Amino acid sequence: MNSRQIESWALRVIDCVKNGQPNEDFLVELKRDWIEKEKAARRIAGHANAARGENILWLIGVDEKQGVIGVNATDLATWYPAVESCFNELAPRMIPLNIPVDGKTVVALLFETDRAPFVVKNPVYGSKGAGAVELEVPWRENTSVRSARRSDLIRLLAPLERLPDVEIIDCDFTATIKGEDSFGNCTFDALELSI
Repeated sequence: MNSRQIESWALRVIDCVKNGQPNEDFLVELKRDWIEKEKAARRIAGHANAARGENILWLIGVDEKQGVIGVNATDLATWYPAVESCFNELAPRMIPLNIPVDGKTVVALLFETDRAPFVVKNPVYGSKGAGAVELEVPWRENTSVRSARRSDLIRLLAPLERLPDVEIIDCDFTATIKGEDSFGNCTFDALELSI
């Protein structure tokens, strides 16, 4: 997805927010401000895992009720590396884009999810009384995040069947007129379409 497509998607979502229409769905998340790294990593992983290969979009600086708040875009330079450190082995690839809206800056973060599953580290693992769970596969359900169930993992790991992209380069159409019916309409003896 290129920058123009990301910006267009973000602006459509922002328009929905401004018009009081539903705006978050299974591919979109709105955040008023940068959230704490462990919470962000778990939410991003859950969102990316549930998206099953579709890109997801986070808009930082947008509140569902108050609209465009704006955010300091330079915070991304320290925020995402900290978030990435909470993942086990691999974090989703992120494409950031600063979008000016009403004199404020909204940061659009497009996450590519085609390398799922994404696993996060338990930040309290190894601490006294913290339990034995070292890693988690988060899963987004509606707007909340929970641990993935076996059925979620089966869906996630099953191959996604995608239709191939097709581009028609040339096309010919040939018709042979047989005659006319009683209403004066042409009837055809043969129709041939070659691509």
